[in-house]
This record gives sequence, structure tokens and C-alpha cells, in this order.
Amino acid sequence: MKTLIWTGVVVCAAVAAVGLGLCRRFAPAARTADAAEADAPVAAQPADTRPVDAKAARAADAPDEKPRLRTRPARATDADEEAGGADDSWTPAERALAARIEKALDDEDLRAALACADAAQKCAVADIRQSCVDALGWFGGKALPELVPFLADADEDVRDSARSEIATAIADIEDEAARIGLVERIMAVLEDADFLEDISNEYLGVDEKLAVESLIRIITDGAAAAGVAQARETYEFVTGEEWTDAAAARRWIEEEYTPPEADAAETEVSENGGEQT
Repeated sequence: MKTLIWTGVVVCAAVAAVGLGLCRRFAPAARTADAAEADAPVAAQPADTRPVDAKAARAADAPDEKPRLRTRPARATDADEEAGGADDSWTPAERALAARIEKALDDEDLRAALACADAAQKCAVADIRQSCVDALGWFGGKALPELVPFLADADEDVRDSARSEIATAIADIEDEAARIGLVERIMAVLEDADFLEDISNEYLGVDEKLAVESLIRIITDGAAAAGVAQARETYEFVTGEEWTDAAAARRWIEEEYTPPEADAAETEVSENGGEQT
């Protein structure tokens, strides 16, 4: 009897052990895929180690070379005039000049706009001088010579507008000689050091003889001390030599200058292993 009892106990214990083992084995399989994914550690995303395309990077950083689309200057509305603006105190002559400037812009008449420039420069009303700068700026490079005197205007806003219009118009001039000629004229009379530094960059990358001859004229004949100082600094950058006098600068042209076509031919020979093609 005792033997039967002990046999039953042993059998029950064995069954219980087998059941517990099965539960431990198959219980994890009952977890859903979502739960498993939630518990799994998230792998760090690998850093982008692809090589940088230098050409594409330069293109992305390069300024837009397209010419700026010029917009017409804003005009005062009839409501503004009826509300009593600053023009209430203008003289008949000043009103007439303002009307001529506005009509030249409305008609897109370059000749008429240029004809207003001299009178506008002498006008005591800053708003009229400003409107003239805006009108001349609309015509771009064709009106640049008339814009230059406004760089020395007594009103800061007028000066700033003239700088902006001139810088944009200069960049739009494709002919190197024409562009450098205008920069030379500005540097010879301008005392604004910041603007001088900006426009002197036009000398970099152009024909070196053209650049040096222009800088010689500014340094020897320029009326503005700041313009002359900037020209000296630019001369040193272009030639690699400190300015001494005009004779030494002309000697540099004779001894060091290489015409672009000769420089291109020399480069071609070098690339072909010293053989002329």
C-alpha cells in the first residue's frame, strides 16, 4: 500500500515538473512581435560617411550669378499727398523737378532721367535726391556715371541707396575695361573706406595690365585719400609688390605681365608634357 502511495507521489511530481518546463519553454513565444520590438534596444543610426562632392558643395555656396531683377521704386499714393507729406513745403521748382523725375521713370525715359541728375544733386530736398537715385538705379549701368556724385550726398539714406545701386550695376557690366573704368572713377573721388574695399575686389581676376594701369592713375591722380590708400593696397595684392612709384609699376607690367592668351598657351604646353600642340 505504501509503495502505491509513493508511486503516485512520484508520478505527480514528474507530471508537474514536465508541465513547468513546457511553460517556461513556450511562454516567450506567446509574446507579440510588437512587444518584442519594443523591448529590443534601438541600434544607433550610422553616420553618413559618404564622400562630399566638392564641386557640388562649391556650387551650393556660390552666389547667384544671374543679374538682379530690378523692381520699380515705390511711388507715393494720392492719399499720401492729400494727407500732407513732406512735399507740402517744397518750392514750385522742387515740385517740378520731382514731377520730371517721376515722369522719366514712368516713361522709362533714360535721357530724361539723366537730364534730372544734375539738378537733383543740387536740390536741398533729400527725398527728391532719393527719388532721382531710385530712378537712375532703375536704368542700371547706363546711368552709373550720374549715380556716382550721390555717393557723397549729405543724407545717409541717399548715400546708402547710391552704393547699393552702383554695386549692382557694376556687377552687371560684362566688359572688363568698362567695369574697371567705372570703378576707377569711383575710387578716385570716394572716401568711404568700406565701400572702397568692396568695389576694389573688381580688380581681382581681371587682366593684370588693365588693373595695374588703372591703379596707377588712381594713386597718382586721385583726389580722395581713402581711395588712393585702397588703390595702393589693391596694387600690392595684384602685383605682390609694395607700391613705390608709377615708374616701378610700369616696369612691373613690362617685366612680369603675361597676356592672357600667352598664359593660356603656356598652360596648354605644360599640361601636354612640354610639347607644343
